[in-house]
Amino acid sequence: QIRIELAEGAALRIAFLLRSASYARVEVEAHLGKGARLDLGGAILGAGTANQELVTRIHHDQPGATSRQLVRAVVDERATASYLGRITVERDAQQTDGGQSARALVLKRTATANLKPELVIYADDVKCAHGCTVGELDKGALFYLQSRGVPEREARALLTNAFVADAFSGLLDLEARHALEVETVHWLEAQRGGQEGAQS
Repeated sequence: QIRIELAEGAALRIAFLLRSASYARVEVEAHLGKGARLDLGGAILGAGTANQELVTRIHHDQPGATSRQLVRAVVDERATASYLGRITVERDAQQTDGGQSARALVLKRTATANLKPELVIYADDVKCAHGCTVGELDKGALFYLQSRGVPEREARALLTNAFVADAFSGLLDLEARHALEVETVHWLEAQRGGQEGAQS
């Protein structure tokens, strides 16, 4: 459980990577002061029977604050990934700018992704938006890479890695971003290794 208090004009960029063999849950509650900015990225990687949840509650308490949430989930085998995100804009928090983007990539049809972005708005001068999609790898992009000589397994790994890396794009600390991307690559390689072993 993480609680964030951003004072007037403060800014925070933060990213999470959930990767567990069984159960994992991260809860984030943030309160934004006047003119504050929060950029939150989250990636969920699930395989086997893992059940992982990311819950965010972002409160715009004062006017002129900005929040961005970018969540990406990849689920394989019988794993479950859940994102429950709420932005609450209080009555005095005019000129709020809030956004949520949640996308899930389902690698096998036996896996489950639950995405629920939510807006609760009491002010009238705001710019808020949310969206979510659940799907499989883009077949057009996969075909394009294969037509350029990239083997199917590598093409799938490249597209999946790019999909997840999107969640870390808000980090200004390049070393931290690289570390998260390396963790993602290791997870993808472990998944590919398991699939190849099952096929042989």
